[in-house]
This record gives sequence, C-alpha cells and structure tokens, in this order.
Amino acid sequence: MNNVPTTPVKDLNRVVTTKGYAIKKSWLTKEQTTELRTDLTVSPITHARAAAVTSAFPIYLESASRFYVPRVWGTKQFGEAEANTLPVGQPLPAVVKFKGVAYDYQENIIQSFFANKSAGLICVPCGKGKTFMALNIAVRLGKRFLVVVDKEFLLNQWKKEIEGFIDGARIGILQGTKCEVDPKKYDVTLCMIQTLCSRDFPEDTFKTYGFTIFDECHHLGAAYFSKTLMKIQTKAVLGLSATPTRDDGLTKVFEWFLGEPVYWEKIREADETVSVRGVRFTSSDTGYSIEPTDTNGEIVMARLLTQVVECAERTKMIAGIIVDLAKDPNRRILVLSERIGHLNSLEALLMETNPGLIIRYYIGGMKEAKREAGAAEANVLLASYSMASEAMNIKSLNTVILASPRKKVEQSTGRILRQRKEERKVDPLIVDIIDQHGMYIRQWGLRSQYYKQCGYKIQRSGGRVQDRKDEEDTEKVEKAMKKCLIVDD
Repeated sequence: MNNVPTTPVKDLNRVVTTKGYAIKKSWLTKEQTTELRTDLTVSPITHARAAAVTSAFPIYLESASRFYVPRVWGTKQFGEAEANTLPVGQPLPAVVKFKGVAYDYQENIIQSFFANKSAGLICVPCGKGKTFMALNIAVRLGKRFLVVVDKEFLLNQWKKEIEGFIDGARIGILQGTKCEVDPKKYDVTLCMIQTLCSRDFPEDTFKTYGFTIFDECHHLGAAYFSKTLMKIQTKAVLGLSATPTRDDGLTKVFEWFLGEPVYWEKIREADETVSVRGVRFTSSDTGYSIEPTDTNGEIVMARLLTQVVECAERTKMIAGIIVDLAKDPNRRILVLSERIGHLNSLEALLMETNPGLIIRYYIGGMKEAKREAGAAEANVLLASYSMASEAMNIKSLNTVILASPRKKVEQSTGRILRQRKEERKVDPLIVDIIDQHGMYIRQWGLRSQYYKQCGYKIQRSGGRVQDRKDEEDTEKVEKAMKKCLIVDD
C-alpha cells in the first residue's frame, strides 16, 4: 500500500508514518484508548512459583494529538491505514547484482515473504541460509537497506556475506560514533543495535532506506532493544530467527512491529545419520547432588549450575569422552558450557593428559581474527553457549558435547550440521550429559523429544553405568511427559 490521500494527511485518522501506525486521539473512544495503553504496556514474565511480572515498558509513542503504535498491531486493531507515508527508499545502483541461485525450498520461503506484503519473520534452523535469503530479498526489492545486529562479530559476518553474495554493494557501518548512511556513498548500512538504542538521530536519517533486516530478531522483545523498532520504520521489514519464541512472553513485541512468521521450520528435516549419546551422570557427593533452595523453597538455578560445573568427577568424565572421540582424526569437537571457568577446567585436564590436542576457545571478549583462526585449526573447540547460539559458522564441526545443562539446544546442536550429507567424513554426533537432578532430567525429556522429532538415533550410556532401574525411571518420565509437554521452539 502506497496510497496518495486526497485528504491532507494531518486530517486523516489512521496513517502509517516513520514513527509507526499513527492514530488520532480524537478518533478513539475512551475504552479504545484504555485498551491501547494497556495492550502496549508490556512486561516480561518470570516463571517462578507465582509468575512474577516485572519492569513494564511501553511500546508506543504519543504526541498531543496522536498515538504511534506498532504497525501490525495497529492494522489488526483498527484496520488498514488511510494512507502510508513511509518512503519507498532510494533504488540500489544498477551495478548491484546478486550472485547465486536459491534452492527450491529457499525460493518458496522468499516468495512467502513477498506474498505477505514484504513484511514478517523467516524462522529456519541453522544452516538453512537465512542470510542468503535475506540478501536475495534485499536485491530483489532493489532499495537501499539496513541490517541490524546485536553483536560485533555478527556485523563482521554480515559484511563478509554481503561481499560474497552481492556484487557492487557499498557497505556502511553505524556503530559508536560512526554513522555511514550517506546515499551517495553507501547502499547498505550495518547497524549495531546498541548504537541505535543509545543515540538520537535526526528524523531524516533513515528516509532513503526501503528495507530493514533485523538479525536474531528475538532480542527485540527486550525493553532496551525494543527501542530500535520505534526508531527504524521502513516500508519493507524482515526479522530472522531460528528460535523466535521468548520464554518471557515478549515474542509479541517484535511480531507487532514486523509481523508473524511467513515461514517457520520448527523441527529440522529428519536426518537419520545424526546420533545422540545420552550420558547419565550421578554422584553421591552432596556438593553436587543436593539442590540449593532459597527461603521460599525454590531451586536457585545459578547455584545449582555452579555445583554441576564445579563437580570434579563430572568434569573428568567429560574430559575422558573428549579424549576418546579425539582419537578419530576426522572428529572436530565443539564443547559447550554456560561457564568459562568450566571450559578452563576441561582444558587443563586435557592438556595434562593429551598435550598433542589442538584446543582453542570460541568465547566472547576474544579478538575476532584470533577466535576464527583458532576455530579453523582446532581438534577441540571450547565455546560458550551464547557464542554458539547465534551465527557460529564453522562447517568442519561434526561433534558437539553439551557439557552443562541446557533446555533449548536447537541452535547449539545445529552448529555441527552445516555440511551436506555427501560432504561429511563422519556422521554427526551429539553427546548430551544428563544430570541426576529432577529439573535436569525433565530438560533431558524435552531435548530427547526434539531429537526424536528430528529423526536422530538416541543411545544411552553413563559416566556411571545406568542400571535398568534408572532406565525404567527415565522411560516413565518420558512417557508421562509426552502427554503434557511440547517442544520448545
């Protein structure tokens, strides 16, 4: 919609603008005004014994005469706007060309985006080409575009991908004091979300852009990052995420601005070549086994995790698994933990017993060049979940060890599935450590359900041998869970 109104815009009741879907206050009833303020003042939910609601924040703006609300929410509540004053964006130069051809499944996803008026989310697992599809869409739209990211290494990855897939594109950066948005010099600008949130920009800063790509868009539900959605309003918008559902209930925030998924592959295509080795660990050491609780009897998650990763017997078991796997020269092993100290302990054990192993880190705070060079040569790559969850792109990885408990593993396990089946030297392997605590047993139930839906072969073993009673108990839990649990997205 790019309708030219016959009535002056200032007199219209509903208009799409660079500030959002604008509604005249005088056009709304008192009840509608109350509903608007209520719906668009959102809160993250924490899942404690009583779901605690904290830190409410607004996702609308208002002037003396108008409310400015998320575009999708406004359209659903009040219908199509009477006018759309968003700039169409300045055309990309004729020399800008896309290199590469989409696979059939990618082409279908791309067409789904265009069929939804060039707005919405594309949600596919790692390795399915989210970046490729987004850049393909950008060139087909033919307008100057923005890419919004939340980490510097993602910004650098996007720069490399643009240089690899698009001929003739001049790339600008918006980060810190740098603001490369001049249409005479740049065709695409890569933006750090922290800079967008922390700075005020002149109203016309983004007027020559016609399309925005929000990478890892699930972050936009957070109070601070949601500011970006109110600062950048382009005619076409695309959110990318493998896991768009937020546990805090704020998925609706970015969906109200960008739209719902136009394509969502919740479960990977079945891959029977992938094996999962579920390794049960139990210990009578009270420093590991007793679940710490607060004064209300709630388990203190952070303290329990500390107990788990600081269990020397458990760490020694994991190191032994790594050593056994590393005997195969074709194995490239990714070891994931929530705690850097845990990775340090594993490295110390491995270096003590197997000094010939090439062990490197992939964690935050490292210089990108050092991190990527290490990843290219490592037999064993020690990484944090936070770094592995988004945009790790190391095609040689084929084995992952989940060294600390984790509920959602879709992205983390996807890091070893970037090679096509015909390119693999060994079949992919997921080593999943199952701790004895009730909460972690339940999380294993969720993970195993996901693995089964992906067609993976699940084997169980134990750092300590799992006896038949343990197996029966686990099977009972899993059977019961099928009746009441769903797979996390």
